[in-house]
Amino acid sequence: MNVVITGANRGIGFGLTKKYLSAGHTVWATCRNPHGSRELWELEQDYGPKCQVLELDVCDNSNIAALKSKLKGITVDLLINNAGVFPEGSKDLVNLNADNLMKAFRVNTVGPALVCQALQENLEKGGLGKVINITSKMGSLADNTSGAYYAYRISKTALNMFNKSFALDYPKIMSVVVHPGWVQTDMGGSSAPTTVEESVDGIFKLSLAIEKSHSGRFFDYQSKEIPW
Repeated sequence: MNVVITGANRGIGFGLTKKYLSAGHTVWATCRNPHGSRELWELEQDYGPKCQVLELDVCDNSNIAALKSKLKGITVDLLINNAGVFPEGSKDLVNLNADNLMKAFRVNTVGPALVCQALQENLEKGGLGKVINITSKMGSLADNTSGAYYAYRISKTALNMFNKSFALDYPKIMSVVVHPGWVQTDMGGSSAPTTVEESVDGIFKLSLAIEKSHSGRFFDYQSKEIPW
């Protein structure tokens, strides 16, 4: 299986990269600064052509175009849009501003949409292409019982809507949004209840089990469906 992962240099993205490589799959591991990602280069040395490290800032149109060119004609069986941000200063409405709101949209919503656009033909090529857009329960309207965190919540809700439209418009591709859990990463913090390994194992299992009937739906890393 050919797998493309964004935000692959740390946290969940790095864990997923290791997981798919160890299972024998070929991974294009992308991140904003591959030259500063020693762990990814070590994986590339260990796995050879099975692991290719590429530069990809999902906010950079030229990076996305370069990815499309690099993978031209290659079947992509699985795309995991994992790159994301949790902007500082947007917890309370009084501190919300255009900069942190637009940063969240650019990385969490626009980036995944443009990566899907760039790789749409690659995903359709094999007839069984899958997309996992990493979202959050914080983007669920039904699950929002505490408010706050405006920029992050809004950007993830918008990502969910993109995924639904993409799934309908491209029925040859199975596309889902997945909540990875509250995970012990730089973003989630050390007090989070879910380890990176638990989240990665769950996402890996879900990716193998995705069928056409799942496309356009919202799951957590334990394969439980989440209300919109």
